[in-house]
Amino acid sequence: MPVTVETIESALAGLGLKRGDVVLVHSDLRRLDKPRHLVKLPHCGADLIIDAFLQAVGPEGLVVFPTFTKAFAPKEPGPAGQVYDPAETPSRVGSVTNVFLNRPGVARSSQPTHPLAALGSRAEEFCQAPEVQSTFDRRGPWGKMYDWDGYICWFGTDNRTNTTVHVVEDWMALPYMATAWAMVKGPEGEPLRVKVTMSPAGPRDFYRKDSKSARLLEASDVIRRTQIGNATVSLLKVRDCHRVLREGILRDPCLLLNDNPTDEWTIQAREDTTRHVRENAGQN
Repeated sequence: MPVTVETIESALAGLGLKRGDVVLVHSDLRRLDKPRHLVKLPHCGADLIIDAFLQAVGPEGLVVFPTFTKAFAPKEPGPAGQVYDPAETPSRVGSVTNVFLNRPGVARSSQPTHPLAALGSRAEEFCQAPEVQSTFDRRGPWGKMYDWDGYICWFGTDNRTNTTVHVVEDWMALPYMATAWAMVKGPEGEPLRVKVTMSPAGPRDFYRKDSKSARLLEASDVIRRTQIGNATVSLLKVRDCHRVLREGILRDPCLLLNDNPTDEWTIQAREDTTRHVRENAGQN
């Protein structure tokens, strides 16, 4: 049976996504159907996914996609080569996100390396953030995902794409998060070098498919799943994700770090993080 907007929308409704909801979608278009079928569709089927989410939440809801960039300054850790302009800079995290960026009415946040894009009710408000902000600042769109009781959806992806893990790291001020530099477009079009704080860094357990954090979320029974075409689709509440990960880090400060490390970065990160979490446990 061919995948359509209606079949995707129906499956999302079966997971519990409804009109008025806010949802952050991490997507892998390749998982939707066989390539020979996708190439026959406009934008290889990206529109099916976008339209289905928009219809599922309705005009009173909000659909959000990550639109991360390659805007780190040269020689910084992280993908470099772009100067961030919210209206022009493409996303590096999948074809669906770039199709989404070209939709009329899409708003995009100002943080240069990990911006979000949103379409729907209060999209401009959602993307607003203070001038000086950390990468996943509590006062910006990542904070609104929590405050507006949003969902996270992994459409053909899994916890390895779960950027909310980094949000928890930022909000808990975990000491291995990095300070780096990024390039942004200035008021006269000139490239400006700006500082970015609480940026993801280092080799970590989180990036493995069977990571400790993935197993913890699975065991916590906060994820709903279905199959859409060839894609496994998962839905969980942002607040549940925060709670489970935060509580997990308080129990095991090195939850997101590699065990039995041989590299100096991880050895130091484990030591610093254990001390930081124990000293600040009452504030988290």
